[in-house]
Amino acid sequence: MKKIITTTLLVVFGAMYAQKGHAKPQANKVDPQLVGLWKGSEKDQQVEGMEKRWVMERKADGTFMLIFTAIQNCDVRQVIERGQWWIEKGEFHELHFNSGKTDIYTYKVLDPSHVKFDSKEQALDMATENYSFVDTKIDEDNQ
Repeated sequence: MKKIITTTLLVVFGAMYAQKGHAKPQANKVDPQLVGLWKGSEKDQQVEGMEKRWVMERKADGTFMLIFTAIQNCDVRQVIERGQWWIEKGEFHELHFNSGKTDIYTYKVLDPSHVKFDSKEQALDMATENYSFVDTKIDEDNQ
């Protein structure tokens, strides 16, 4: 009986100590200017001959949902991606859950409805060396 009580106490205190040793994950630092529903497009930058259009919802909690439409040689494909975004050292980071890879961009808020992104580090190979695009905020009238 004494061994059972001692073992139980060791397990309980060990679990309590282990929980204290792990810091809670910190919330993502986000730029509130980037929160909301955004749309964008590019052609021949990621893949030559391909046009991409997207709608992205960036939430204040640092998560996002991205709907891509890719058009190439009359073939239309749609992909939905989810992930996390955050600002670190003044740069925009975009972690894609499906690939586990993170894109890193410098960004500039041009006005409340437009943000320019320039690729610093891409998870995927690009057709162009300097990948950039402008996201446009979608207002309540979907424009």
